Amino acid sequence: MDHFQPIAEKMIAEMETLARKLDVSGVILIARMDKDGLSWISQMKAVEIMKVVPENTEGHTYPGYNFIGIAYSKAAEMADTRLNSGSKIRPAYQGEFGYSGGLIHEIEIGYILTVFSGATEELDLKIAQAGLDIYLSCC
Repeated sequence: MDHFQPIAEKMIAEMETLARKLDVSGVILIARMDKDGLSWISQMKAVEIMKVVPENTEGHTYPGYNFIGIAYSKAAEMADTRLNSGSKIRPAYQGEFGYSGGLIHEIEIGYILTVFSGATEELDLKIAQAGLDIYLSCC
């Protein structure tokens, strides 16, 4: 897992470029996980924002959106199910939200995870795919 840094930087750069082109902000998460899901190397980058707090939060259980938390929620779901986030094959566990926008790809030594959180689920998924495409094109 020690050669992950250079490719992760390329993946993040591609995802950030696409997010900016689509005029969306949020959080990028790239991770490599071993087969057991117990050892991780990850990198994260915020594109303009890490959270959003709406003006009127009265009556809401949660006063805003923490995109770092949401990104890791997607990664946690994928680590458990070994499927893309939002697969709905089981109910979301506490700490998960069941949102789409995270992709998992099996490799010889484990898995690659790409996540974007901050836009619509469709755009999150499109940005996550851009990162995975970089990995698939070189490795």
